[in-house]
Amino acid sequence: MVYKRVSKIIFAAILAVTVFSGCGNRQEEGIDKTETETTTQKSTQDSTQDVTQEVEEETKYPSITSDGKIKDYKSVVTVDDTAYELYTYLDKVADNYAKSVNKVADTLAGKSDVYDLVIPLSSGITFPDNLKDKISSSDQHDAMQKIQAKMDKHVKNVDVYDVLMQHRTEYEYFRTDHHWTTLGAYYAYTEFCKAKGITPESLDAYSKKQDFDGFLGSFYNDTSDAKLKANPDTVTAYYPNAESICHVTASDGKKYDWPVIYDVSNYNAGLKYSTFIASDNPYTEIENKDLSDGSSCIVVKESFGNAFIPFLVDHYQTVYVVDYRYWTGSISKLAQDKKVNDVLFLNNLSMIRNKSLVGKLYRVL
Repeated sequence: MVYKRVSKIIFAAILAVTVFSGCGNRQEEGIDKTETETTTQKSTQDSTQDVTQEVEEETKYPSITSDGKIKDYKSVVTVDDTAYELYTYLDKVADNYAKSVNKVADTLAGKSDVYDLVIPLSSGITFPDNLKDKISSSDQHDAMQKIQAKMDKHVKNVDVYDVLMQHRTEYEYFRTDHHWTTLGAYYAYTEFCKAKGITPESLDAYSKKQDFDGFLGSFYNDTSDAKLKANPDTVTAYYPNAESICHVTASDGKKYDWPVIYDVSNYNAGLKYSTFIASDNPYTEIENKDLSDGSSCIVVKESFGNAFIPFLVDHYQTVYVVDYRYWTGSISKLAQDKKVNDVLFLNNLSMIRNKSLVGKLYRVL
C-alpha cells in the first residue's frame, strides 16, 4: 500500500518539522525587542484597566485556581504539571498580519468568503486566575480584539475567546505542549460553523475516535520538567464520518496519499500530534468522497490548524490546506483557480506576534 511505502519518509519529515519547527511559537524569532519593551511599558500603564477587565471576566467564566508555584523557563512557565507560553502583543506585527488577510479578502471580494480565526494560547485561557499577577504576559482577549478591529469589511471574524473561556476547565489545551487539544479545536470549529451559517457535527455524531496516550510535547522538550514527564498528555482524534483522503505535497515535492487521521500509537512520545492530516506539509488537498457538490475551502494555517481541519472535512467536497511557512504559491490565485467558496485564516496569537512568520504569510498572498 502507499501508506506503508512512504511511512518511513513521513516519519522523518514529521520528526524534522514538528520537533524543530513547530509553529515558530516559542522561539522569539523575528520579534522586535524594542517594540516588546515599549509594549511592556504600555501594559504597565494600563494595568488598572486590565485588572477591571479581569474582574469582569472572572465573574462571567468558570474560575481556575492553583496552590502550585510558578517555575520560570524564560518564554515558558510551569505550574505543577502544566506549562504555558508567555505572550507579548506587538501592534506593528499584528497590523501587518491584518493587512495580509485584508489583501486576500479584497482580491476575492464577491468570489469567496474570507474568514479569520485567531487562536489564543493556553496562557490566555487556562492559566490559574490567582497567579496571573505573578507573570508578565499581555492580555490575550484584548490582543484578539485589537487584531479583529484591524480587519476590513470583507473579512468575517470568528471570535473563539468566549467559547474557549466558557469551557476553560475542560481539557482544551495540552499540558506538555503548546497546541490546543482536539476538544479546544472542536469548540472553535463550532464558532466557525456559526459564522458560516451551518450546523456543526456534535462530538457524539462521530462514529470513530482514537486516543493516543503518552504524548510529551514541545513544552516538555523546552523544559525537561520532571512533573510534565510524570503526567504526559493524551491526543484524541475524531475521524471524519465521510470517506476521505489527504493528497499531500511534501516539502521535497513528493506527492502521496495519507489518511486524515493516522494511527500514531507506535510513534515516539513527541510525535503523537502528528496524527492529524499527515502533520505539517506545504500543501494538501483533502478529498471528501461522499460529496460531489463542488463545495471547497482553503485553510491557511500553521500547526494549530492540524487538529481543527478534520472537523471541516464532512462539510466540503475539497479542503485545500496551505501551510504558509513552507508553501510558495499564491492564496488568491489558488482560490480563483479552484473557485473555492471559503478561505479561512487560522493562526495562533504567537504566530501573529512573530515578524518572520507574518512575513512568510505576506509572500504567499
